[in-house]
Amino acid sequence: MSVIVIGAGLAGLATAFRLSQAGVDVQVLEASAFAGGRIQPAFTDGHQDLGPTWVWPYAQPVITRWLEDLQLELFDQYDKGAALIDRDLTTSAQRHGLAFQYGSARIKGGTYSLINALLDKLNGIVRVEHVVNSCTLKNKRWQLNVSTTPTELNALCFTSSQIVVATPPRLAAKMLSHDHGAQSDELEQAIQILNATQTWMAPHTKVVVEYETAFWREQDLSGRIASQVGPLVEVHDHSGPDGTPAALFGFAGASSHSHNNNNEQFKTAVKQQLQRCFGEIAPDPLNIIVKDWAFEPYTTTAADRNGEGSHPKVLSKIVRKSHCENTIWFAVSETSERSPGLIEGALSRADKVADEIVNAT
Repeated sequence: MSVIVIGAGLAGLATAFRLSQAGVDVQVLEASAFAGGRIQPAFTDGHQDLGPTWVWPYAQPVITRWLEDLQLELFDQYDKGAALIDRDLTTSAQRHGLAFQYGSARIKGGTYSLINALLDKLNGIVRVEHVVNSCTLKNKRWQLNVSTTPTELNALCFTSSQIVVATPPRLAAKMLSHDHGAQSDELEQAIQILNATQTWMAPHTKVVVEYETAFWREQDLSGRIASQVGPLVEVHDHSGPDGTPAALFGFAGASSHSHNNNNEQFKTAVKQQLQRCFGEIAPDPLNIIVKDWAFEPYTTTAADRNGEGSHPKVLSKIVRKSHCENTIWFAVSETSERSPGLIEGALSRADKVADEIVNAT
């Protein structure tokens, strides 16, 4: 038995890890130049993330177990002190005791520590810059047409008895929209469902702002801002466990792709907003990192950019079934019946898919 996992995001890497633990011959193909998918670090060495940040261990037993397996630790999201309400451009932000999400925690070393830990255990298995253009089932084996440069089409052919598709939903649907050779009504239904499913957080922009010190903490502020005027609609403390490196992060909202054509102007607007909200205590930031996920070609489609950005719902069980005589599975977080779209969903789905593949043999 051989398995190819398509997509080296968290779900894909976690599935490959569980399969390799079970002795399965597995390899991972990733279209982009780096692994991690929507989990990316703001800096090469730090606790700041450009993708998902929080986990909730009191309610997420799957992530708790995985962190133990990978020997990673958590620390509480900093939320001591008042928040700021930013209502308009002409008045100062007002202090407010906004309640935060109970039990929010972060992974020491940043969420990308999950990816690094899995990559360490999958040494030599993950191939980046391998774009799967199409998948075709012939004689009970999947043939994958793969290109390694944008100008090469069908340059390589990989074959496998089973495949796990762990790419964002609409990209998975596009990959299988060609003549895949599988005579399966349920697979066709699954593809249609995936094509109608928005990738969680795809149309958003996340901004990380680095400072010399966490100056807001010295003023009994949590770093949290709720804004009605933007450009950041919400802001949170994003510093390390002891306050260093010091940073804030914020979301610009689902319309963020409109800023893509003038990134420097957008950064200036972010800086001005933070200085207006915090007032005289706010120094110039050391760095502003903007990650506009709306234009990541291996994450977001045009349909995602124009979507509402609402949290994914649990999809039909058809997307969680194996198809074509146990030869193809879907593993991206949005297909999970537990916490779809979240870190917990990716790891939960990885566990289930790996177990099904091993038991199917």
